Amino acid sequence: NLRPGGLAARSDQLNVGDYIKSVNGINLTKLRHEEIISLLKNVGERVLLEVEYELPPTAPDSTSGVISKTIDICLHKEGNSYGFVMRGGTHEDWHKSRPLVVTYVRPGGPADREGTLRPGDRLLSVDGVPLHNANHSDALNMLAQCGQEALFQIEYDVTIMDTVTNASGPLLVEIAKSPGATL
Repeated sequence: NLRPGGLAARSDQLNVGDYIKSVNGINLTKLRHEEIISLLKNVGERVLLEVEYELPPTAPDSTSGVISKTIDICLHKEGNSYGFVMRGGTHEDWHKSRPLVVTYVRPGGPADREGTLRPGDRLLSVDGVPLHNANHSDALNMLAQCGQEALFQIEYDVTIMDTVTNASGPLLVEIAKSPGATL
């Protein structure tokens, strides 16, 4: 678990379920839980974690009643973060390559307050720089180098329901608007 409001949660680098393999180069596989906690409490100002995590699923087929849409959103940095965790990116083993996918939006963070970004959304570009060939590390570095404000191009999926596709006559659509979001 990540302690809400704690440094790990605010870093926007870790998700619940991530597996920490090493701390500052020290392998954790043979250490007891208490030893790991003690190690983490005594790391000092900076810590280097080696983390293992599940890859996001591959993108769905466009023939399965889902279409992709894109939107540009402007986010303002808070500290060194825009308030979301992403996974994926290119990998030397092409089976492990995935689009850069948002896996978590930190409640109360910049992305959450803006109101558009959702887990499962894909990052296509930041400040006009395409991310389709970026690995995870390069994408993180690019976000770190952005100014206090950055423009993100996001791709998201929209489900086309058969009942809507085959409907005739008027159609009532309800849209939920998050506080602070624009329509």
